[in-house]
Amino acid sequence: MDALLFARAAREEKDAMLENYLGATDTMAGEQIAKLKAAGVSDELLREVFDSVLTDCFYNILLGIDGQMPIGSLGERGYRLMAPDSTIISNATGTLAEAAYEAFYGEGEGEG
Repeated sequence: MDALLFARAAREEKDAMLENYLGATDTMAGEQIAKLKAAGVSDELLREVFDSVLTDCFYNILLGIDGQMPIGSLGERGYRLMAPDSTIISNATGTLAEAAYEAFYGEGEGEG
């Protein structure tokens, strides 16, 4: 596993969460989304808003792990993240930040 594979897995999780939020009616989020739809908010707008929020969330966390931005009150610091096979995914060199950009905003971004 490398940084790009890790970032792509985060993107897949974001996409799955988006579909879950928009498709579920038996969760608190699903109930709130149903209320928004009943109030006239379009499915397209809901998808755009949730996709944007989740993308920002996942992308910023990945940048934070790579030391490119703060995570909450911890400030800007890099973390060493290793795969089970001891491959380094992140060690504050910008590799994970670059991979995150590629996974969330680069080529293939619209495929999710």
